Amino acid sequence: MLWLHMGMPKTGTTALQGFLRRKHSVMNEIGLHYMETGRRRLDGGTRLAISHNIVAFHINQSADPLDPFRSAMTTEYDAHADQTCVVSSEMFYSCNLNRLTEVFADIPSRALTITYYCRRYSDFFEADYKQRAKAGRLSNGGTEYIRQQLDLIRNQPERLSFSAKLAEIRTAFPGVTVAPLLYDRSGMVRGNVVDDFLSRIGTPLAEEVSVGALSNPSQSRAASEAFGVISRALGRKKSRQLRRISVDDPVMVRRNDVLEPDERAWLDEFVAKQDTAFQQEFFPDRPELFTPTKLSDEDKMFRRDTPEEYEALRKASEIVFRLALDV
Repeated sequence: MLWLHMGMPKTGTTALQGFLRRKHSVMNEIGLHYMETGRRRLDGGTRLAISHNIVAFHINQSADPLDPFRSAMTTEYDAHADQTCVVSSEMFYSCNLNRLTEVFADIPSRALTITYYCRRYSDFFEADYKQRAKAGRLSNGGTEYIRQQLDLIRNQPERLSFSAKLAEIRTAFPGVTVAPLLYDRSGMVRGNVVDDFLSRIGTPLAEEVSVGALSNPSQSRAASEAFGVISRALGRKKSRQLRRISVDDPVMVRRNDVLEPDERAWLDEFVAKQDTAFQQEFFPDRPELFTPTKLSDEDKMFRRDTPEEYEALRKASEIVFRLALDV
């Protein structure tokens, strides 16, 4: 069996890939093979990357045929057909699936399962905003950008709809089993994405195996936007380096500080209506795809364009700029 793991973005994909790459002995014990094709350049001249982004980059940046990847993927799969094989890249979630299917064209449909984690719409929106902010990729950040994105979703709900993604996958991969998962730590095996994923695909880890720390505290919107300034001024590599430094200040760590409470409630309710059939097909025992978000009293009072938020941005910027001067 070959499991094609497509992300989605911001669902612990990198943590999972890092574990699969590091734990060769553990993977052998549970009968899992982390496919090398697409992690190693076709010339074989570089060490293995953490994910299969090389395939996605090829699809996104070149019109050249995918024959070399298809041939290598088929040969490698045939050599490990007695194991559970995994291909993983969060970039697959948004790439051209009609081209991606070419890579697996010679692998029987019955041997291929496509899976991906579904994250609460508002949580994904917030995580995506912060990632873009940290990378300096928000041309007009803040309220203007957020309202523009919400308007786009209002007019094109398929941008976040899991039903729309499912239809796209089934069109590109007819006959292939699709097995979506929920990114909800409270319902995950041992509360983490590594144990959960490996259990769902039938290769659970032994209880004594520790997956270690998998996630960092969520950086605040103010911190993310301050790091974005560094990314634009000094480059993304420098910004990533600084973000690895632990800073003991509450202004740098916060959740639920991108969408205001009414925006969050609207977004989750609006897109969930588009995904009723998806929920009924894959998660019929759940009354709703995601349980309602429990906001703290502070979160319920959150508003973006306030003196408190401007002060948070000023303070976070000062901390980040001092880091840049010291490192």
